[in-house]
Amino acid sequence: MIRRQPTVTNGAETDARTTFICRAMKTKLPDFTNKLVSLGLHGEDEGRPVDRPRWEMQGGRLFLVGTVPRGGSSRDWCEGVPSAVAWDQVTDYLVFDSAAHYRKNLAVYERKKRKR
Repeated sequence: MIRRQPTVTNGAETDARTTFICRAMKTKLPDFTNKLVSLGLHGEDEGRPVDRPRWEMQGGRLFLVGTVPRGGSSRDWCEGVPSAVAWDQVTDYLVFDSAAHYRKNLAVYERKKRKR
């Protein structure tokens, strides 16, 4: 029997199952604290940006949970809305220092896209 106890990281209780999964994977999950992460997902062409994400177990699956940043949806209709992405659906990711850093890079992409 495997005993799962909560662990303490930076004074906050971490979900024991997340810790167990990390140990089982023999790897450490990336630390995205205070970052914005743009996630590539199976079957999607556009990246899915998540601002200030944190790890969470939901229904037995590992999710990256944060909010949709300004510039992260068409006409910003989802700005500030909570967003959760299943980690097992992620194919790749980009890490930005902040939402402002993300928007700066997004503007470059949009300019180049319009020139096509």
